[in-house]
Amino acid sequence: EIGYTHTNISDVSDEPNAIYGVGSITLPVAQQFGVQIDAGGGRFDTDPNLTAAGIGAHGFWRDPNQGLLGVYGHYVRISGGGDSASIWRLGGEGEAYFDRVSVEAFVGADIVDGDGGSDTFFSGDLVAAFYATDNFRIHAGIGHQFDETFAKVGGEAMLPFASNNVALFADAGIGDDTQTYNVGLRIYFGEAGKSLKDRHREDDPRTRLLDFFGAGFNGADDGAAPPPCVTECGT
Repeated sequence: EIGYTHTNISDVSDEPNAIYGVGSITLPVAQQFGVQIDAGGGRFDTDPNLTAAGIGAHGFWRDPNQGLLGVYGHYVRISGGGDSASIWRLGGEGEAYFDRVSVEAFVGADIVDGDGGSDTFFSGDLVAAFYATDNFRIHAGIGHQFDETFAKVGGEAMLPFASNNVALFADAGIGDDTQTYNVGLRIYFGEAGKSLKDRHREDDPRTRLLDFFGAGFNGADDGAAPPPCVTECGT
């Protein structure tokens, strides 16, 4: 996954943008069990500039006709301008499949250890997705990260070339004071010609690495709340 992120923040003129990339590999453990490893990084044009790099892991059971149940964890290191923070996310994820509808959920915690201290935040989301065709998906739901609740909307479309291996996606998180927009490409490896719906239900679980609401690192020097505590924690 290669993407671009833009964040709008109320009463802040210097709104951050970012370019990021995440890659995943899935390893079968048994007939319906698997392990997935995610790794990625990004650079955010905040003031000062921030970089993030992390690794995550999923352990899951999946039946393509029913759903997915699993555990998830990741570690992300943020640094820039002499400050740094470490963020761990731990929790459980699940999916349920109903013909052209999928329901996807995550419940867990973000544990932040920054230069100014440590804090723990509830992290969760609930999304309903509809496959208008086997290669076009739209979704909407609700999320909560770093004490902020926000609406989630988005879509993904498989492009009509490259053996159904390349998809265009767009997502938005819309809160009271912050809005985050992501666009990019996902490149799928493995079996050629598989539909987007089948890839989502049979292959890799969705990566959650670097999906922090508000770009995760906004406004540390602009008066906006800095959720991951890059400069101040617990404020």
